[in-house]
Amino acid sequence: MTVIADLLQRNRTHAAGHPGRASSLVPSLQTVLITCCDHRADPAHVLGLRLDEAVVIRNEGGRVTPDVLRTLTTLATVAMVENLALDVEIIVMHHTDCGTSRLAAPEHTALAARIFGIAEDELAAKHLTDPVAAVQADLELLRSAPSIPAGLRLTGLVYDVATGAVTQV
Repeated sequence: MTVIADLLQRNRTHAAGHPGRASSLVPSLQTVLITCCDHRADPAHVLGLRLDEAVVIRNEGGRVTPDVLRTLTTLATVAMVENLALDVEIIVMHHTDCGTSRLAAPEHTALAARIFGIAEDELAAKHLTDPVAAVQADLELLRSAPSIPAGLRLTGLVYDVATGAVTQV
């Protein structure tokens, strides 16, 4: 069986148990999770997230980039247009042994800076080799972003790919 055939079969199983109605635009946990696209850090498995519980934004390193800020602004705009009453928490979850840590070497500075949408001299502040410091830096970026409401709940997590454990930062 090919990979796509297997995935389509899994979808048929999923669709057979689907309730037959559209879910709410508001995730049941009122949570937005920003995390890495690394296959070892899938939040459905790591945090036990189920369908409809959270909005999940995945990118390289799970970093707060200009694209992530635009996505958050778009989500907030949709909520405003739909007149949705929200009490949202944003969670930033990074992980150990992230592929982006390989970009910390001096020969990759220009590439890493482009990925994160920053100047090369700002790259050190991204803490590519330290997931705890990286989470703290991204939380601070969210706190200082004009598009993120002051007082919004922000939480940081680090997932250890070797042990499977998550630690709150």
